[in-house]
Amino acid sequence: MKEEDKLWEKVKRDFPYDPALQEVHYARLKIHEQTKGMSDHEFVNYIRKKAEKVVRGSRNLVSD
Repeated sequence: MKEEDKLWEKVKRDFPYDPALQEVHYARLKIHEQTKGMSDHEFVNYIRKKAEKVVRGSRNLVSD
């Protein structure tokens, strides 16, 4: 079973009746998995890169 599927199973067990909380919880678990073992500095850089992608994407939406 893929790691993504395992995360979704856990999320659906934890929040069976709330799709919004499932989405948030899944995102949190996925970030946790992707950043395991990172130093604080590496983690901050990871979050900054993700945030820059979001900001660039939102600028494209506004300019369209």
